[in-house]
Amino acid sequence: MDEITNIFNDVSFRDDCWVLLVPFCLMAIDVLTGVVAAWKTGHAKSYKMREGLGRKFGEVMILFIGQLFITGMNLPKFFSILFSFFFPLYIVVMELTSISENLKKLDVPIPKWVDKGLEQVNEIIQNGNKSEQNSEVNEDGDGEGKA
Repeated sequence: MDEITNIFNDVSFRDDCWVLLVPFCLMAIDVLTGVVAAWKTGHAKSYKMREGLGRKFGEVMILFIGQLFITGMNLPKFFSILFSFFFPLYIVVMELTSISENLKKLDVPIPKWVDKGLEQVNEIIQNGNKSEQNSEVNEDGDGEGKA
């Protein structure tokens, strides 16, 4: 137990390696929970797995390219923040959402506030919180958002 404590004491979670390590770990957990959930529900399909792994590969490449640009070029602060914070954060939220869905398929109870929180963060990241504007109903009740 002391070895584990020493490892965490020696590691600075602000190092660049964590920008890559956290999303990678979550991707691995997502793949593992996805495979087990597909096996349990009888929906294991190699096509879906190849498609998902291809998407994961693309996410990894975005992270690597971002880190290469940050380290190898003297980019303005905006790009540094974009590649070292927002892209990894986006991937972390996507992975946590997917892990939550996989765990539900495995009948693991997930608190509703976790699902709701992930859904809201995902909405903000993807749409810039436009859902509130688009959910208004016209006076005639046709369900379309106001122009």
